[in-house]
Amino acid sequence: MAAWMWGGLAAVVLGYWVLPEVIGHHGQAGALMGSGDANRMALTFDDGPGPDTDAVLDVLSQKGAHATFFVIATEAVRFPGAIARMVAEGHEVALHGVHHRSALLSAPWTTWREVAGGRAQVARLAGGGPRFYRPPWGHHNLATWLAPGWVGLRRVLWSIAPDDWRPDKSPEEIAQHVVRHALPGAVVVLHDAGGDRRRTVAALPAMIDGVRSLGLEPVTLSALSEEHRWAKKLWTWWEGVFTRRYQVETVPAPDAGPPVLRIARAVYRGPVLDAAGQTVRRGAAMAEIHFHNYTLGQGSGDAAGALRAWVRMAASLPALGTLLASRQNMADVTLVGGVTVLDVGRAVERIGFHRQNMPGLSMLPMRLYLVLLMVIFHRQGLGVLRRLGRLKPVLIYMTREEFLARYGPREG
Repeated sequence: MAAWMWGGLAAVVLGYWVLPEVIGHHGQAGALMGSGDANRMALTFDDGPGPDTDAVLDVLSQKGAHATFFVIATEAVRFPGAIARMVAEGHEVALHGVHHRSALLSAPWTTWREVAGGRAQVARLAGGGPRFYRPPWGHHNLATWLAPGWVGLRRVLWSIAPDDWRPDKSPEEIAQHVVRHALPGAVVVLHDAGGDRRRTVAALPAMIDGVRSLGLEPVTLSALSEEHRWAKKLWTWWEGVFTRRYQVETVPAPDAGPPVLRIARAVYRGPVLDAAGQTVRRGAAMAEIHFHNYTLGQGSGDAAGALRAWVRMAASLPALGTLLASRQNMADVTLVGGVTVLDVGRAVERIGFHRQNMPGLSMLPMRLYLVLLMVIFHRQGLGVLRRLGRLKPVLIYMTREEFLARYGPREG
């Protein structure tokens, strides 16, 4: 084969399959993303309907929760009663395709039929719609990008995937995965068919109760506030990647309101510390505290809002202590804390933390990172750059023993 033919074939593969998969699937470009400005997260179910769908609907009914079901058109024809029940009980019917077929193995006309034909079939069964489309496995080709918009559908992927389809996943593991990674605006992908889904059914009650304990309500995609601002959409995507990579967990707020804190196991990279007679050096295991960006953003711009956010953060520390004491992956942690540019003054010392200024060029990447956060989430937006010279990175920290002595669970 001539070189130009090989080049043409490579261009077709790159343009039709590779780039759409990388950008559309892994980057979620153009897909719906939920906003963290509202205390909601979306529950979604793929691959149905099937024999276990009614059991899923039973739990959702008992808990007063709602979800979006991405259905396979050929399966919807087999279980029309399940589709009718979804509509009657206030759930949302969306499209997963005519068949459960990967776009990576599909020609353009095949993908087009999966989307356009599937939409027509599901609309007939559901009495209207659907509004949303999720490609099987999240796989993309160029037609997966073009066809949904042409027929009036929005592409949707996910930000939390507990892999409930795996037979080695227990109901407890499925529920815990969702609750630990829950955030306002998150989209959870579960499955109501395509295999034995009794473990998913068994996980749902604890899952729903758990996300509600974080002040979040499970809703349909249509009830989820969409994020329209490109900077926050990009950050939402990155935060999902970061959360999965570093297993960041959400800490319940004390008043069942929106979460303020998150925590992850990390490696300490700062200067040598001397706290409570204990020396902490670079490389020590650390429970790294992260502030929830949307919650802090809502409190930015005025002193009263910042004070409320600080008070709620401090009130969340006992829940953080309970989490720290119960997580096996935190058993070897020696330091609890994080770096911030907030002007916390002596208030942080009154709740037990030590302060350590973090000067020098080594903190320049962290400083730029924190400033970027403030530009995106602070109500002043770019106006916050006027304060750039006054923003100094500060490490707030306690040893594990100090933190648990003050905020850990109490016996009895």
